[in-house]
Amino acid sequence: MNALLDHPLLVVLANLSHKFPGTGGLHLVGGAIRDALLHRPVADFDFTSPYDPTPLAQALAPQLGGHWFWLDEPRRQSRVMAGGFTCDFAPFRAPTLTADLAARDFTINAMAFDLAGPLTHAALIDPLDGRGDLATRILRCAGPGVLLDDPLRILKGLRHAAELDLAIEPATLGAMQAAAVRLPVMAPERLRLELWRIMATPATKGLDGLVASGAGEVLLGPGLRTSIPAIRNRMLAARTLFAELSAAAPIVATWLREPVEQGLDRAALLRWHCLLDAVEQGLPLKLARRWRFSRQALDRLAGLGRIVPDLWQELQSLPSAPRPVALWARQFAPDPVDLLLTIGLLREEEPMAIREGLAPRLRLLAELPDPRQVPPLVAGGWLQAELGFTGKAIGTAQAMLLAAEIHGEVRDAAEARHYLLARHPEND
Repeated sequence: MNALLDHPLLVVLANLSHKFPGTGGLHLVGGAIRDALLHRPVADFDFTSPYDPTPLAQALAPQLGGHWFWLDEPRRQSRVMAGGFTCDFAPFRAPTLTADLAARDFTINAMAFDLAGPLTHAALIDPLDGRGDLATRILRCAGPGVLLDDPLRILKGLRHAAELDLAIEPATLGAMQAAAVRLPVMAPERLRLELWRIMATPATKGLDGLVASGAGEVLLGPGLRTSIPAIRNRMLAARTLFAELSAAAPIVATWLREPVEQGLDRAALLRWHCLLDAVEQGLPLKLARRWRFSRQALDRLAGLGRIVPDLWQELQSLPSAPRPVALWARQFAPDPVDLLLTIGLLREEEPMAIREGLAPRLRLLAELPDPRQVPPLVAGGWLQAELGFTGKAIGTAQAMLLAAEIHGEVRDAAEARHYLLARHPEND
């Protein structure tokens, strides 16, 4: 907690807020205090004030060398990003600070500090005993109707329970069950982000929470409950396999962090496919369409949906060279790395055995500038000039050459041209 109380950002804001008396005073609230009490790193800060804090937020941005932008202009909610920190500003959501805290989601997020006074442990404003709930590892609603006001808070609470190892208090679980039926009307972008984050938690507690709260059945269908053992096994296998492959081929760790769209990296996309496919075949792509994933994510999920068990044997039989591996994978999915990792995730073997079969192929892909873009060995212009091919004949010749390269019959451009000329002796 001392690191938070002495944080230079709070010192800057405490001094700056005196120049903006129209805000009515500024308070630090929410997750930053929770994380500081748990000795977790703090990078996201939430500030609130009785009146519009926008002028203060706009003045803070240049002082930190960052930038300011609106989150919700009608509600006067804005954000400052600078130096790796995110600072959100909003007016009270109720007439007083106490009422504002009571309108928040959970007690562990309903604590505050008044930046006008000295920042000490004793100055913590905690009307709902969020600090006590943290100490006893309890997740408790801040008020009786907070989940009905915003059902997405159900998923946020399940994520907190999983990430922070909290037990959901019985009345709060009952409130989740009562409000879960309202989840489908929430914005798809908000739903998918919270589910991605639940799936990313190392523990499987989030999955159990999805079932117990009823949120999982509402969002993912009735098959979730009976699929939990399979999902849990896949989640644990994914974490182990990703760690094993990252150790064997360090580029894998970089690939897993690559963004697909905002809030979704490759690791989350692959978990989405493998976990939800255990609930119902085709469910990952169906939900992705309903929840407005990006076109790139949809294309990649469609490719992963075409994986069959025999692909593992085909992969092992490929020549030990970068291009054949990438070209072979591109026949099934737009991203070869996605395909290879998912083939591994779907194998029912020990992670060490899967690593031994996958790591060498992944290292081969790393030799290519971009495994998703592998130009043909022979360009269409050469086929037209040397063989007189046009239109579909060019495509047919390049498809034949691709198959030959995948099977190791040609290895470079010279061999490719010889291969084609040998099959068209009139052009020799």
